[in-house]
Amino acid sequence: MRSMIITLLQLTVLAIAPMASARDLSKQQLEPWSALVEQVGLELNRDWAAMKKFIHPKGCFWGESNPHPVSMKSYAYYTKLVSGEDKVVAHRLVPVSVVVVGDVAIINSYLHLLTRPKEGKQVEKILRLHNTWKKEGDRWLLLATYNTVAKTGGDEK
Repeated sequence: MRSMIITLLQLTVLAIAPMASARDLSKQQLEPWSALVEQVGLELNRDWAAMKKFIHPKGCFWGESNPHPVSMKSYAYYTKLVSGEDKVVAHRLVPVSVVVVGDVAIINSYLHLLTRPKEGKQVEKILRLHNTWKKEGDRWLLLATYNTVAKTGGDEK
Protein backbone atom coordinates (compact mmCIF):
# COMPACT_ATOMS: atom_id res chain seq x y z
CA MET A 1 0.00 0.00 0.00
CA ARG A 2 2.80 2.42 0.93
CA SER A 3 4.60 1.83 -2.39
CA MET A 4 1.35 2.46 -4.28
CA ILE A 5 0.88 5.79 -2.47
CA ILE A 6 4.47 6.77 -3.23
CA THR A 7 3.98 5.86 -6.90
CA LEU A 8 0.78 7.94 -7.04
CA LEU A 9 2.60 10.89 -5.45
CA GLN A 10 5.46 10.57 -7.95
CA LEU A 11 3.01 10.46 -10.86
CA THR A 12 1.22 13.51 -9.45
CA VAL A 13 4.52 15.42 -9.22
CA LEU A 14 5.37 14.46 -12.81
CA ALA A 15 1.95 15.65 -13.96
CA ILE A 16 2.14 18.92 -12.00
CA ALA A 17 5.81 19.77 -12.70
CA PRO A 18 5.15 21.11 -16.22
CA MET A 19 2.46 23.41 -14.82
CA ALA A 20 4.74 24.59 -12.03
CA SER A 21 7.41 25.55 -14.53
CA ALA A 22 5.03 26.76 -17.22
CA ARG A 23 5.56 30.38 -16.18
CA ASP A 24 7.32 32.14 -19.02
CA LEU A 25 10.83 33.32 -18.30
CA SER A 26 11.62 36.95 -19.06
CA LYS A 27 14.14 37.74 -21.81
CA GLN A 28 16.65 38.51 -19.06
CA GLN A 29 16.07 35.10 -17.43
CA LEU A 30 15.86 33.22 -20.73
CA GLU A 31 19.41 34.13 -21.76
CA PRO A 32 21.26 32.28 -18.94
CA TRP A 33 18.58 29.54 -18.85
CA SER A 34 19.15 28.85 -22.56
CA ALA A 35 22.90 28.65 -21.93
CA LEU A 36 22.29 26.09 -19.16
CA VAL A 37 19.98 24.03 -21.39
CA GLU A 38 22.57 23.94 -24.17
CA GLN A 39 25.47 23.21 -21.79
CA VAL A 40 23.60 20.31 -20.15
CA GLY A 41 22.70 18.87 -23.56
CA LEU A 42 26.33 19.00 -24.67
CA GLU A 43 27.47 17.37 -21.44
CA LEU A 44 24.92 14.57 -21.67
CA ASN A 45 25.98 13.97 -25.30
CA ARG A 46 29.60 14.02 -24.08
CA ASP A 47 30.58 16.74 -26.54
CA TRP A 48 33.40 18.00 -24.31
CA ALA A 49 34.95 20.42 -26.80
CA ALA A 50 31.67 22.25 -27.41
CA MET A 51 30.71 22.17 -23.71
CA LYS A 52 34.04 23.69 -22.67
CA LYS A 53 32.99 26.91 -24.44
CA PHE A 54 30.36 27.39 -21.69
CA ILE A 55 32.83 26.99 -18.81
CA HIS A 56 34.27 30.09 -17.13
CA PRO A 57 38.08 29.90 -16.87
CA LYS A 58 37.83 30.51 -13.09
CA GLY A 59 34.93 28.08 -12.69
CA CYS A 60 34.55 25.66 -9.80
CA PHE A 61 32.15 22.73 -10.03
CA TRP A 62 31.06 20.36 -7.29
CA GLY A 63 28.61 17.53 -6.93
CA GLU A 64 28.00 14.14 -5.38
CA SER A 65 29.73 12.38 -8.29
CA ASN A 66 32.84 14.55 -7.99
CA PRO A 67 35.26 13.66 -5.19
CA HIS A 68 36.57 17.24 -5.22
CA PRO A 69 35.65 20.54 -6.86
CA VAL A 70 36.47 20.48 -10.56
CA SER A 71 38.27 23.47 -11.99
CA MET A 72 39.51 24.08 -15.49
CA LYS A 73 42.81 22.55 -14.31
CA SER A 74 41.06 19.25 -13.56
CA TYR A 75 38.56 19.34 -16.45
CA ALA A 76 40.18 16.32 -18.13
CA TYR A 77 39.65 14.31 -14.94
CA TYR A 78 35.97 15.29 -14.87
CA THR A 79 35.37 14.32 -18.50
CA LYS A 80 36.91 10.88 -17.89
CA LEU A 81 34.86 10.44 -14.71
CA VAL A 82 31.58 11.27 -16.47
CA SER A 83 32.46 9.23 -19.57
CA GLY A 84 32.30 6.09 -17.44
CA GLU A 85 28.71 6.73 -16.34
CA ASP A 86 25.68 5.02 -17.86
CA LYS A 87 24.38 6.32 -21.19
CA VAL A 88 21.62 8.92 -20.84
CA VAL A 89 18.67 7.97 -23.06
CA ALA A 90 16.40 10.88 -22.09
CA HIS A 91 16.56 13.98 -19.94
CA ARG A 92 14.35 16.85 -18.86
CA LEU A 93 15.49 20.10 -17.28
CA VAL A 94 12.92 21.89 -15.09
CA PRO A 95 13.57 25.46 -13.89
CA VAL A 96 12.85 26.26 -10.25
CA SER A 97 14.26 29.79 -10.13
CA VAL A 98 16.32 32.02 -12.38
CA VAL A 99 17.59 35.17 -10.67
CA VAL A 100 19.59 37.63 -12.75
CA VAL A 101 21.45 40.54 -11.16
CA GLY A 102 23.51 42.48 -13.65
CA ASP A 103 25.97 40.08 -15.26
CA VAL A 104 25.39 37.23 -12.75
CA ALA A 105 22.63 34.62 -12.79
CA ILE A 106 21.75 32.07 -10.11
CA ILE A 107 19.76 29.15 -11.52
CA ASN A 108 18.13 26.40 -9.49
CA SER A 109 16.59 23.52 -11.41
CA TYR A 110 15.90 19.81 -11.48
CA LEU A 111 17.47 17.53 -14.05
CA HIS A 112 15.53 14.31 -14.63
CA LEU A 113 17.76 11.64 -16.19
CA LEU A 114 16.80 8.28 -17.62
CA THR A 115 19.89 6.11 -18.00
CA ARG A 116 20.46 2.67 -19.42
CA PRO A 117 23.20 0.60 -17.84
CA LYS A 118 25.01 -1.97 -20.00
CA GLU A 119 23.08 -4.65 -18.17
CA GLY A 120 19.77 -4.30 -16.37
CA LYS A 121 16.77 -2.04 -16.64
CA GLN A 122 16.62 1.72 -17.15
CA VAL A 123 17.21 3.89 -14.11
CA GLU A 124 15.72 7.31 -13.37
CA LYS A 125 17.77 9.77 -11.37
CA ILE A 126 16.81 13.31 -10.41
CA LEU A 127 19.52 15.87 -9.77
CA ARG A 128 19.03 19.16 -7.96
CA LEU A 129 21.19 21.77 -9.75
CA HIS A 130 22.43 25.03 -8.29
CA ASN A 131 24.35 27.04 -10.88
CA THR A 132 26.01 30.45 -10.94
CA TRP A 133 26.54 31.95 -14.37
CA LYS A 134 28.48 35.08 -15.34
CA LYS A 135 27.95 37.03 -18.52
CA GLU A 136 31.16 38.02 -20.28
CA GLY A 137 30.68 39.94 -23.48
CA ASP A 138 27.65 38.38 -25.13
CA ARG A 139 28.07 34.88 -23.64
CA TRP A 140 26.91 33.33 -20.38
CA LEU A 141 29.61 31.16 -18.77
CA LEU A 142 29.17 28.65 -15.96
CA LEU A 143 31.11 30.00 -12.99
CA ALA A 144 30.09 27.61 -10.19
CA THR A 145 27.79 24.68 -9.62
CA TYR A 146 26.78 22.32 -6.88
CA ASN A 147 24.63 19.39 -7.95
CA THR A 148 23.11 16.76 -5.67
CA VAL A 149 20.97 13.71 -6.18
CA ALA A 150 17.40 14.41 -5.07
CA LYS A 151 16.14 11.64 -2.83
CA THR A 152 12.73 10.33 -3.81
CA GLY A 153 10.16 8.36 -1.84
CA GLY A 154 11.45 5.09 -3.27
CA ASP A 155 15.05 5.63 -2.15
CA GLU A 156 16.23 3.21 0.52
CA LYS A 157 18.64 5.65 2.17
